[in-house]
Amino acid sequence: MVLTILVVDDEYLVRKGIRETISWENYGFTIIGEADNGKEGLQFAITHHPDIIITDIRMPFMDGLEFMAKLQEAGLNSRIIVLSGYGEFDYARTAIENGAVAYLLKPVENEKLIETITKVGEKVVNDRNTFEYYQRLQIELPAIKKQFLLDLINGDITGADDIQAKLRLLQLPLAVNDTNLMVVIKLDEFKIITQQFTAQTLENLRGMIFDSINQCLVIESKNSRGFIFEKNPGEWVFIAQPSCSGDPGAVLRENCKTFFTKLKAIDRPEVSNITFSIGISNVHSTITKIGRSYEEATVAANCKFLPGTNSVVAFGDNGVTDCHAEIKKAIAYIRAHYAENITAETAAKEFYISPSYLMHLFKAELGKTFNDSLIDYRIEMAKELLQDPSCRIYEVCQKVGYTDTKYFSQLFKKITGMSPKDYVKKIS
Repeated sequence: MVLTILVVDDEYLVRKGIRETISWENYGFTIIGEADNGKEGLQFAITHHPDIIITDIRMPFMDGLEFMAKLQEAGLNSRIIVLSGYGEFDYARTAIENGAVAYLLKPVENEKLIETITKVGEKVVNDRNTFEYYQRLQIELPAIKKQFLLDLINGDITGADDIQAKLRLLQLPLAVNDTNLMVVIKLDEFKIITQQFTAQTLENLRGMIFDSINQCLVIESKNSRGFIFEKNPGEWVFIAQPSCSGDPGAVLRENCKTFFTKLKAIDRPEVSNITFSIGISNVHSTITKIGRSYEEATVAANCKFLPGTNSVVAFGDNGVTDCHAEIKKAIAYIRAHYAENITAETAAKEFYISPSYLMHLFKAELGKTFNDSLIDYRIEMAKELLQDPSCRIYEVCQKVGYTDTKYFSQLFKKITGMSPKDYVKKIS
């Protein structure tokens, strides 16, 4: 690495001596310019950013002290060596205050100048290497944080002191002995989505999802602190440590609903039909139990009570704890009888309520009709059956409650964006 030097001195012979009597290239330096006053030197420095500047104090138009002050104002980090015929303490002190790293008196021996510049050059190289190291570290830090949290979830790190030390080192906003719980957020049908979009569109989608989760669960939440990361493609994990009394799970459930609303408001085609399954773990007293938290949140996320809808489930719930009692019964009825010829009327009759009231509840609480919910569940069951290579499409059609294969295929394509035949090709 060759370092650059700018010489600023109003004495021509001094500039000539520095430039021509020392073979700077032999020491890893090159003189890229010279100026006979501070004003010209400042302009050259701003344009070329020399690593080291050798400057006099007394010069016309702009003296060395003002020159150094202007360099600082311009934000240049060139190392400054003052070479002056004035040895008064006040000059030296002011020069140091303005950023000088060395103050040499004229006349100076070449050996002394070489020694001084070599030491300053070593400091430049060390500082540059340190800066580049921290730049690389900043780039790699998210991956390092993620790997640490994965090790924590997998039980590879268990000691409380070791965990706390790494939390501090990685500047994660978590504490070992604070109560915590975990939220697992899964993008439904992620495998199919990856085949529907280009790599760039998918990356943008994941970025939008992460930003929305971070905004709703971390930035805007006044009731907890925590950290979020994408554990697997299409699966995000939020480790939360509540900072308030009450039911933290209930607070997080509301934050998740805000996330659904926020994402729905994004006017992008790739966002329009996606849904999420969110699971919330129990509250645990220490972060050393984070592996259990993840297991609980994953189990809860997998309790999707109705396909085609967003769901937030706390561990131990059946997925419909926030719903009206009649909705719970109707969903259970759909699950049990989806292969039969059922309607809102037959379901309402089972529960001794009017069909109009049941349809009103579905629309109000789930945002869709009973018939739409039934179709979504049937198509979800059809997708599971189609994963069996021995199962024919017409057989799947009959097993999920339809008699017309063409109509079934039309519904399937409307819901999934592809025909049953194409779906089989995608998953095979």
